[in-house]
Amino acid sequence: MDVCIRKQLIVTCSKDRTVKIWNYVTKTLELSYALTEDSYAVAFHPSGFHIVVATGDKILLMNVLSKSLHPFKNFQMKGCHEVKFSHGGHLFAAAYNNTIFVYNFYTGESPPHFVCKGHVQRVRAIDWFDDDMGFVSAGMGGDVFFWDLIN
Repeated sequence: MDVCIRKQLIVTCSKDRTVKIWNYVTKTLELSYALTEDSYAVAFHPSGFHIVVATGDKILLMNVLSKSLHPFKNFQMKGCHEVKFSHGGHLFAAAYNNTIFVYNFYTGESPPHFVCKGHVQRVRAIDWFDDDMGFVSAGMGGDVFFWDLIN
């Protein structure tokens, strides 16, 4: 589940293979999209016009249209269980087991210096710094790392 910061919307994914967008003020379902495989994580772009969904074997980037969701790009990544957009929306982080890959949202690139390794167990949570220059990640084993993307 993720909350949009600029609109009154929440996005969820569930075991019934659907991604749903809810209006939390009116308490209504705005959109529903059926996937062909299980989804494990979802995140709203800060603009509210895009989402990223982690499925069983890929990461889907989707446009949020007025009446539907439209996939426009995907990356092969099996077993991603955590995704998170930066505050500016130009980057997003995707965790695969104990490694975090940071992607440029607009180009789809993930340069080698944007691959963050170090956790002993699977990554549980990611939270970006306010200035988007890095992020904090927490692992299932209790370890916490601070990642600086500028160096």
